[in-house]
Amino acid sequence: MKEILKSLGLTEREADAYLALYNFKETTATQLAKTTKEHRTNIYDSLNGLIKKGLIVYSIKNNVRYYKVSNPEKLVEYVKEKEKQAEDILPELQSKLKTQRGKPVVEVYEGQEGFKTILGKMLREGKDIYGIGASEEWEKRFPIKLSQYMKEREERKIKAKLIYVKGSKPIEHKLNKIKFLPTELHQPSTIAIFGDYVAIFMWTEPLVATLTKSKELGESFKEYFNQLWKIAK
Repeated sequence: MKEILKSLGLTEREADAYLALYNFKETTATQLAKTTKEHRTNIYDSLNGLIKKGLIVYSIKNNVRYYKVSNPEKLVEYVKEKEKQAEDILPELQSKLKTQRGKPVVEVYEGQEGFKTILGKMLREGKDIYGIGASEEWEKRFPIKLSQYMKEREERKIKAKLIYVKGSKPIEHKLNKIKFLPTELHQPSTIAIFGDYVAIFMWTEPLVATLTKSKELGESFKEYFNQLWKIAK
């Protein structure tokens, strides 16, 4: 029963004091402190908390406070009041969450495992992939993972348009459409756009990648890709 009271918002000491009061028709804080083996200061804090919650009441006799529990139905009323308070702030919380979801979410990954994590994300999203600055580094650094990735991509029928620079060795696959840009447009990173995500892979030491979720950014990079695709051969 004590755990249930705690789950309803009572502190541990409030729950102890509340249950102990059921042993008395009414009692003083001093007697309750002896029963619960709590310091009187803590008992007063608990009793004041229970009074604010409407779960107990007190009367004064000869300048001494005597405490007793309210009708147990007050406990249900207390819970309903908390539920109503939660419902009252729900629209504001939902509005804040909606605003937060609209903001770009940026994650940074390091090392080979970080790169593999993003590859897994690309597969789970299941969206067509648009790659800029596609690099031979994938085959050099991730030969086994790349093979697994391509196999799963085929199973999920995820298509890709990839832009390399001239002289690069592309990853040939029936789901890949490939074009080339002049070598002077070479860049040391690879950009992948899929759905609302933009991933930037930097072939540095250590390997570093960023993954940004933003519908607006995804659309901007997609437009950038389309312009490059038009001039690529």
